[in-house]
Amino acid sequence: MSEPANISQAQMTGAQALVKTLEMLEVDTIFGYPGGANLPIYDALRNSKIQHILARHEQGAIHMAEGYARIMGKPGVCLATSGPGVTNLITGLADAYLDSIPLVVITGQIPRALIGTDAFQEVDCINITMPVTKHNELIFEEENVVPSLKAAFYIADSGRKGPVLLDFPKDVLSNKFPHHFDHEVKLRGYNPTVVGNIGQIKKALRLLAKAERPLILFGGGITIAKAEQEFLQFIRTTKIPVVRTLMGTGVIADNDPYYIGLIGTHGNSIANRVVQRDADVVMAIGTRLGNRSVIKSHLFAKNAKVIHIDIDPAEIGKSVTIDIPIVGDIKVTLQTMNERVSKRPLGHEEPWITNNYQERTTMLPTKDAASVMEDIFVELSKIDIPLHVSTDVGRHQMWANHHCTNPKHLPLLTSGGLGTMGFGLPAAIGAWFAGQDTPVVCLSGDGSFMMTLQEFSVAVEHKVPLTVIILNDFRLGMIRELQDAQYGSRHTVHDLHRCTNFPKLAEAMGGMGYSVKRREQIGPVLREALNNPLPTLIDFDMEKLLDSIHLSLNPIAS
Repeated sequence: MSEPANISQAQMTGAQALVKTLEMLEVDTIFGYPGGANLPIYDALRNSKIQHILARHEQGAIHMAEGYARIMGKPGVCLATSGPGVTNLITGLADAYLDSIPLVVITGQIPRALIGTDAFQEVDCINITMPVTKHNELIFEEENVVPSLKAAFYIADSGRKGPVLLDFPKDVLSNKFPHHFDHEVKLRGYNPTVVGNIGQIKKALRLLAKAERPLILFGGGITIAKAEQEFLQFIRTTKIPVVRTLMGTGVIADNDPYYIGLIGTHGNSIANRVVQRDADVVMAIGTRLGNRSVIKSHLFAKNAKVIHIDIDPAEIGKSVTIDIPIVGDIKVTLQTMNERVSKRPLGHEEPWITNNYQERTTMLPTKDAASVMEDIFVELSKIDIPLHVSTDVGRHQMWANHHCTNPKHLPLLTSGGLGTMGFGLPAAIGAWFAGQDTPVVCLSGDGSFMMTLQEFSVAVEHKVPLTVIILNDFRLGMIRELQDAQYGSRHTVHDLHRCTNFPKLAEAMGGMGYSVKRREQIGPVLREALNNPLPTLIDFDMEKLLDSIHLSLNPIAS
């Protein structure tokens, strides 16, 4: 017999209370995978309007939730079972933690009486996930189901955003209890600083006013804080040039005169030079100043005073010495700065250095295969329609950061802090569920794609307008480059061989596959794929493409 449509609070199971709370919090989509310990939640979801997307692996589910969160600007929700279900989430939790992506991850756990007995599919979820979550909690009492869930969303989406995990024993989910839903979120000791200290802000503005060569370094925190307008207003008013980190795509146009370039290991030489040597004041905004951006901490801004604005006080001074720290929400802090600058301008009449797009050079490898990647990304950028573009990790990620320049395709959805191979495909799928009017593109390598390729079938199932672009060099390209640069070209275990037919793999899953081997095919096939109603994969054979370019340049040789 089916349960009555309206269940009183006294009759409500923990799982039903959980689902009702999610509905109250306006959750519309969950990505997950069922198992014995979380089946009570799935049973409760039968009568809910919340859409559940069945991933093909828990890692795929959590990366989908990341892509969803990046586009929606609110927590993505992921659901997994105990034991291997939890352990399969660890990579995604770490990825979201380092890149400040808000997630609420709900896991099932074995019944309370069995915890600690090494029961089937038991792991110590809390201690395993503690280093890679902003907060985690084992919900051991029925009365804590609703308040803990409400608190999880608040914690994930406030201060420095990040992943929160709640672990629910199966009997807590199954037992009936008089749940109440009017709890206010009050967390003693948790009070993120939103408004930056006005004294520190005044000091920063005075220092910028006195500077002859001020520079702003920004990262993905600008986008996370939704502070793009305030940021652009500030640099246009103050006439201060800017450089960015890998995560800062889409904030300012690539050809903007104030934009000097990408810094760091794979940045361009001019941008790195102005930070390390030329600037006399550097204001860092919304960046962790990680080691991929700050290559050598003792050389970072060695001739400059450093201002650092970040909502997370733990990040300020962690890797470099800071002269003026400002803890606060970036959007609120920039609003305050803009108000003060409007009343008292800094006095700079023009930027001391401007973008000369034609003269910029990158620190990326200049081998021929890289020029083929550049051609592909330039052709993609010519397709002037809105797209959500994700990347995997490897050489293509770095080249995409330089050559995917169409503002309608930015910001790129990419794994910055953890560098997770396999992030791109599920993240693109999750992004589409957040914005279904916009097609999605995943830029990947043959190595990265094979990490989570099973999620392509999810795109087919839901008719996602997805185009997967595989830059296929039949090897782990960045590993080979590191072996060339650091190990005397002693190549080992990097070769993936020509054993996988990616187009046929896409077709076997119900999608469409293309193989591109000539330069003149790149643009037409990209456009055809984006117009295809089926999820589509394009296998760009980098070796054959390179051969075709050489033949066109040397027709006698053919």
